[in-house]
Amino acid sequence: MKTTLIIASILATAFGAPALSPATRRQADDNLQSFTGALGGIEATPVTDSGNAARPFQVKGDAFVNIGAALARSCDQQFNACANAANGGDATLSVSACSTQQNQCTASAQGSAVPAQGNANANSGSAGNANASNGDSNRNAASCKKKQKTKDNAKIGNANEKQETM
Repeated sequence: MKTTLIIASILATAFGAPALSPATRRQADDNLQSFTGALGGIEATPVTDSGNAARPFQVKGDAFVNIGAALARSCDQQFNACANAANGGDATLSVSACSTQQNQCTASAQGSAVPAQGNANANSGSAGNANASNGDSNRNAASCKKKQKTKDNAKIGNANEKQETM
């Protein structure tokens, strides 16, 4: 009889829904996105419980396996809406301000969730590609000595010009 209970417990654990961390245990209609910045009144897209155990997090109809990916999508969608408003003539907004807000939103998401995996930041664009056109893809990004401006740096818009000396 004990064996039956043990096997039943193991099967329930193995095939049950993944447990959510205390930070994400909320009702299905609660917003899991904690970032509250809203330039121009444009809030980050809500992250909710999808009701699907395999993909428990949802952002505007898209379901995600982990909270980090869902929060990143929410921040990206807020940035896109903000940038569209700025480009559409809203004089109270600028794409630069929207980008700063996106960085704050992403930092908030990383501080409140397990780091995003896979393609979570696929839409964030410029963050990982600042030096892609120089062919070295940030080869010297971790250098501890201040580099002199080179022809390549000038060609790519001086992306590496402000390196700090450690």
